[in-house]
Amino acid sequence: MVEATATLVDLLRHGECEGGAIFRGSLDVALSAAGLARMQAQADAQPHWQHVIASPLRRCRVFAEKLAAERGLGCTIDRRLREIDFGRWEGRPVAEVWDQDHDAAQAWFDDPEQNGPPGGESLAALRARARAAFEDAVAAHAGGHVVLVAHGGLMRALLADLLAMPGAAMHRLEVPYACLSRLRVVADGARTNTQLVAHNIDFGAAKTCGA
Repeated sequence: MVEATATLVDLLRHGECEGGAIFRGSLDVALSAAGLARMQAQADAQPHWQHVIASPLRRCRVFAEKLAAERGLGCTIDRRLREIDFGRWEGRPVAEVWDQDHDAAQAWFDDPEQNGPPGGESLAALRARARAAFEDAVAAHAGGHVVLVAHGGLMRALLADLLAMPGAAMHRLEVPYACLSRLRVVADGARTNTQLVAHNIDFGAAKTCGA
């Protein structure tokens, strides 16, 4: 009889960034002081992580490397965890895009599987690389508890994919800054079951409120 193996994978979104409410996607921007503080508050409530895996973009990578160094953990940088490329929307204010390119923005919001950001990455490509990174993390750290430090768009796409939700459902998932989602992957022989244990766990809210 094959003994089941349970692996915990936490998805941690980066905190607030410099530059305000823009489509930053593939842009490599830094965290704001408030964003760093919120991520740290979340991490402080999670003492059991055994390995850190992060997007190469510095709003994820810098914190991940700092966290790993402070705890004496290994840190893997995985390019597959980078944010979706928003194409011609990159760097533009969100409100401006919705005002000046409303039809395309609405189409992407309503049916991202058929309507990607103009000149950007398709949802299929995003989901494929995110799923591959997730599955490799589970395989490499089976039975452990790891954290993937990544981005809002990628997290929405990955969660929808893992939970067999339609693509359009990803935009129904609220993934605020420093959002923490936990998944349990139970492998029993040839069968694997992925469960969403918790979503949008804001352990650091009380510590950062009013800061």
